[in-house]
Amino acid sequence: MYDLKGKAAIVTGAGRKLGIGRTIALQLARDGADVAVADICKEFEEFPGYGLGMWEGLQEVAREIEGLGVRGLPVRVDVTDSKLVDEMVAKTLEAFGRIDILVNNAGGVPGPGPVVWMEEAAWHKTMAINATGTFLCSRAVVRVMAERGEGGKIINISSIAGKEGAPFLSAYSAAKAAVMAFTRSLAREVAQNNIQVNAVCPGEVDTELQRWGWELRAWASGTSYDEAVEESLKRIPLGRLEQPEDVANLVAFLASPQSDYITGQSINVCGGIVMH
Repeated sequence: MYDLKGKAAIVTGAGRKLGIGRTIALQLARDGADVAVADICKEFEEFPGYGLGMWEGLQEVAREIEGLGVRGLPVRVDVTDSKLVDEMVAKTLEAFGRIDILVNNAGGVPGPGPVVWMEEAAWHKTMAINATGTFLCSRAVVRVMAERGEGGKIINISSIAGKEGAPFLSAYSAAKAAVMAFTRSLAREVAQNNIQVNAVCPGEVDTELQRWGWELRAWASGTSYDEAVEESLKRIPLGRLEQPEDVANLVAFLASPQSDYITGQSINVCGGIVMH
């Protein structure tokens, strides 16, 4: 447990029932922070059936947060739209009076496939959600943090795919590598404002999105779903599937004062799949 009493946080991409964002938001709330949870709350028209966080799920997370004795705020946002991002920040300030922590968790990989078959729309959408969304949310929140003058924490959820690449996930890997480079650049820019910026690089986390990925992997390789999961397990030195809580624990540390001397880092939490 870390002491985040009196702090206010935004966690994007928090609407999925079995997702990293929801788990992070609840962990920050347990540590005492008020938390605004945000998600797009609609399907991608060009990628139907992708499985995004919806309004009902977002409201449920906010209620769970309030059940922990702090304030929760559900907000609809498309992180690729600067106007909606600014509105999210304004609503959070109106509700909580401050923003101390931003977790850029919103991400995704719509339309994955081999480079030779990938549609331009899939490439652009994946880059926009993961990289542009991180930029827009960070820009809006840094302005608030810098004006208040009390410092802050920005935690960007990247991926080990951004460090080692992954077949059929070229756009996602490129976007997550961009998130890490952006993290280093922003950390240098805002260090004078006592704002620490770090990235977290999960591995294959047992979430709704990852389960969809295992289904795709099984289909592409002509194997079963269980065999696809087993192949993932073989890559993990610690010998178990990663859980959303594993990511949330690291995020909670990076959101706390205990991490005040850490900035510009991209930290793996992947059971040892990647060790650099």
